[in-house]
Amino acid sequence: MHNAKTAIFYFSGTGNTEIIAKQFAERLRSKGQDVDLFRVEDIFKGTRSVEYEAYDLIGIGHPVLGFGASGFVERFAEGLPDCNGTPVFVFKTASSPHYINNGASNTVLRSLRGKGYNPFHNSILAMPCNFYIKYDDRLNKQLYQAAQRKVELFAEEIENRTLRNLPIHPVLERVLRTVYYCEEHQGGKYFAKGLRTTDACTLCLKCVRNCPTSNISSGVEGIVFSQNCLLCMRCVYSCPQKAIQATRLKASVVDPYTGGPKLHKLMKDSANDGRFVTPKSKGYYKHFIKYLEE
Repeated sequence: MHNAKTAIFYFSGTGNTEIIAKQFAERLRSKGQDVDLFRVEDIFKGTRSVEYEAYDLIGIGHPVLGFGASGFVERFAEGLPDCNGTPVFVFKTASSPHYINNGASNTVLRSLRGKGYNPFHNSILAMPCNFYIKYDDRLNKQLYQAAQRKVELFAEEIENRTLRNLPIHPVLERVLRTVYYCEEHQGGKYFAKGLRTTDACTLCLKCVRNCPTSNISSGVEGIVFSQNCLLCMRCVYSCPQKAIQATRLKASVVDPYTGGPKLHKLMKDSANDGRFVTPKSKGYYKHFIKYLEE
């Protein structure tokens, strides 16, 4: 397929999904497709408009947040105009390729089918963890290298309209959906109530500008955090002065976080051989073996 016009819509909390979205765009362009990239938050905020009917292929990317796609991305899918069979590929990034993350896009997929779209390719890519678990930087590099290989494979499948599904037991999906709902709607509010700025804050307002849900504002007393929080962690990790601290769920903050934009620096580190998980790995990291070998 050549000269097709493709739109890739994505939400990225701390940068992992954005990196993958850009790599999908690069690979599809190399195959002759005209690709436009859209951040979902820009569409919600009205800073970009979209003529959906102009596209022959649509991609939707999101991080896995608490076993789900986030209400943010789900609302985007619900708001898409009806169509007549436009093919869609969906990709997600997660700290683990484990089976329990397979259903994270299912609500989005159901919305797409209900509106007449044809979601044919559903994939997951493991990337550095930004929540609770600090991965060894050798693993972070290893996962990113694997993701690059898989994007190349997936782009070929997408070009050829090859079907790819991620099965999950419906009972498990319902249980995980409940966990996801509680984390986003209750955990996010709890976390946001505990966000504070330190004296290192320079009021650069980067957090205000970059919060996807406009949850952060500037007031008389400085930076104000409301409760419309996705737990995406963007504000914490992207603050130039590291001046945003979590006083609730402190352990959820990975320090230092070397994923997202910092992966480019990690890839240039010749002292990091990117060999953390091996065929002999045990415990938690054992489940990465099959994923990395595929």
